[in-house]
Amino acid sequence: MTILAPLWYREKIRDMVRARYQSMGGFLDGTMTRGDGGAGVVKFPIIGRVESYELSGSIQKIQNTNPDLSMVQVTMRDFEASAWMRVQDARRQGPNEQAAVGKMLTAAIRRRRDNLKTEALDAFANSGAGVKTIGDGSKVIDILPFLEGHSQIRGAGAEEDVWALITEAMFDQMMMYKEFANADYVGPDLPFAKSTAVRKKTWRSIHFITMPDEHFTFGTGAYGTGTDGNGFNVNGYIDTFMWATDAMGNEAEWDQETPSITTHADYEGTPMLAKVGLSGASVGILPEGVKRIRVKAQVAPQRIAA
Repeated sequence: MTILAPLWYREKIRDMVRARYQSMGGFLDGTMTRGDGGAGVVKFPIIGRVESYELSGSIQKIQNTNPDLSMVQVTMRDFEASAWMRVQDARRQGPNEQAAVGKMLTAAIRRRRDNLKTEALDAFANSGAGVKTIGDGSKVIDILPFLEGHSQIRGAGAEEDVWALITEAMFDQMMMYKEFANADYVGPDLPFAKSTAVRKKTWRSIHFITMPDEHFTFGTGAYGTGTDGNGFNVNGYIDTFMWATDAMGNEAEWDQETPSITTHADYEGTPMLAKVGLSGASVGILPEGVKRIRVKAQVAPQRIAA
């Protein structure tokens, strides 16, 4: 009986499955305006301005004050992520491992959603539409370029929220400046980010958001261009962005984060296929509401002499 006792028990893995560090995505949800449309095309209407005129006191036809109306439209792009799971493997998998597969598929779609936005910001800045670049990439990040950008965005008449995207190392550098680090300048919690790990701070009405390094792929020192062990070429520069909500557009016709699972009896062992998908697009709308911030690539904060 004592010899057979070990067979009465089965091994359990008590801890969660470890996943490679990666961006979980969804950091920029709610930071851009929604569009109209369907059938694979989304439209963002742009209206001009109407001026008042003085009444002459005579009976005459009114003056034409029709506002200029234009339209920015973009075609939806389709994406999916999938993973095969054999039935026999599923029987051996614990709930933690099955949940990990679903989590990774969801993260793939959320990352894509964020990358659509950052790619649209970069494309808008390079389009010749009039997006201003602040900085030449020779200096580490500072509060002054963001104050300059914010002044120009607000000066153009923007009243909605203004967002600024920075790396974790940039955020650490910003904390070296007492104006930014001072708790008196901290705004309310920003609930839009999916991940509780994201650092976010409202300072001087600018919503600063950190994202994992892998999202910063613009500039000569961008992530993936260096061999310093941190993914950056510290001899180059990084382009990041700040924008007003209505200056950028984003829409999704279909956004499935929760995996759908289907079985395929025509394959040996009747495996299961888990899928998630996204049909969406992002586009620049108002160049006066977008600024490109060009700063020196860095992977650690630097002490700035007073």
